[in-house]
Amino acid sequence: MTPPAPQALPERIGHRHIEVFRALMLTGSATGAAQLLCTSQPTISRELARLEQLLGYALFERAQGRLRPQARALRLWEEVQRSWQGLDRVVEHAMALGQPHQSSLSVLCLPALSHALLPGALARL
Repeated sequence: MTPPAPQALPERIGHRHIEVFRALMLTGSATGAAQLLCTSQPTISRELARLEQLLGYALFERAQGRLRPQARALRLWEEVQRSWQGLDRVVEHAMALGQPHQSSLSVLCLPALSHALLPGALARL
């Protein structure tokens, strides 16, 4: 008896979808978003269509070849901005950890050890 074939996981909204949405909101057009993300306009359009399909509603009104964000898109945009700021803080923190001047150390010890043991231990650190 052969084991059953693994089932495909349902597609979900991923980081790329949010990145495309953010680029669209920042630039106001699929062409601008494509330039920002170093990809093509058809790729942006396809990713946006997939995001909207996964959400089950349209984020943008399409009128005269332009994309206008709907109310849901504007509310989503607020959350995306907050999340992006958090991501920026994570990146800044990660970069700061690599800088020696960003390190600090607090030591609490008995006075006798502070003269005998602590200088050698700190030198090795």
